[in-house]
Amino acid sequence: MNGKEAPGGMKRGGSDRLAESDSIYRNAWINWFMLAGVLLLTTFGLITALPPLLSARIANPWPWVKTDLVLLIGLSATVLLFVTYLTMQQRQVMRMHRDIQKLKLELEERIVLHTRRLSALSEISHTMGAETDLRVIFDRITRTCMEKFASARASLMLYDKERRELVVESIWGPYEKNIMKMRCEIDSGIAGWVARNGKPLLLNGPEDVANYPELKLKDSSTSSAIVVPITVRNELVGVLNVSRSPEGARYEIEDLFALQIFAQNAGSCIRHAEQINWMRQMVPRLNGQPQKA
Repeated sequence: MNGKEAPGGMKRGGSDRLAESDSIYRNAWINWFMLAGVLLLTTFGLITALPPLLSARIANPWPWVKTDLVLLIGLSATVLLFVTYLTMQQRQVMRMHRDIQKLKLELEERIVLHTRRLSALSEISHTMGAETDLRVIFDRITRTCMEKFASARASLMLYDKERRELVVESIWGPYEKNIMKMRCEIDSGIAGWVARNGKPLLLNGPEDVANYPELKLKDSSTSSAIVVPITVRNELVGVLNVSRSPEGARYEIEDLFALQIFAQNAGSCIRHAEQINWMRQMVPRLNGQPQKA
């Protein structure tokens, strides 16, 4: 099964399971109606048939007057309570069954979307690999993050090894003009923590931020965000950030995995372009030719 057929096959499988779930749902209610009908018909049949038969007896078998009537009423009440209990349990089981089926279909859809996004990111990475203009690569990385991760803001920060700082080289979203080329120390902030520890962060609000008290955030009302390091051969290249507005959907763990894979490919593209540019500068020097401005 190739990459294009897999999503469709998974979707058809999900539709088949949903149809099977609906069939089980209908059959369960049919069985319940049959059971409840038999119990109710049997009970009301006894109530209708027994009193005339008992009243025709010469001797009353019970020690109290109209004991048979009390027993029949008690039987009716018991059956009604039992049917009511069965109804409540049936509805609860069916509700749980539908929730489980819905959750399974949602997971399958998320897997399909994740697979398609990884495929698209891989194609974009191959395209960037043929590009040698670093500015074009930087902007394409952040623009891809905006499109494929439904971000409200995406930024790329490169690591300046000499000054131990992260420099914003590309950003899409609010305040992009004010933040371009901004520098931050590697010992502070979320991006600095990710760069320093080499670990990604998935933050969905203050509850996640509270798990990292060492970050010392100025604003605890952080929206859903993912921050991943860009590394090549265990060497830090930079940090990639994506975030959503507070009213947007939350990022999930598969979003983090996808961004990590894209960051690895982006790092390779950046290093490849840097090497090509370095070679272009060195060849004229080695040949004794004046370097072009």
